[in-house]
Amino acid sequence: MITVVLAASLAGCGSGASFVEESEEQADGACACEDFDCTTDYIAWFNEVSIMRADEVESLNANDQVTYLANSLRAAACQNALR
Repeated sequence: MITVVLAASLAGCGSGASFVEESEEQADGACACEDFDCTTDYIAWFNEVSIMRADEVESLNANDQVTYLANSLRAAACQNALR
């Protein structure tokens, strides 16, 4: 199920606002996990974005960039808590 959601989220290219909302959903998903393995697809989304969609992150306005980064860091912290 998570893989399907991840694939669907990677397929769409939306506006900056929806991109930031997408990052929030990914962080929320990672933080809802109860074990480390559950977090890997959510963290993979952030890894994919940093490689394949970096130009989208860079084109966000300053506030959205801060929000995206905060979501990324929150997801990573939640994953680390389950190590």
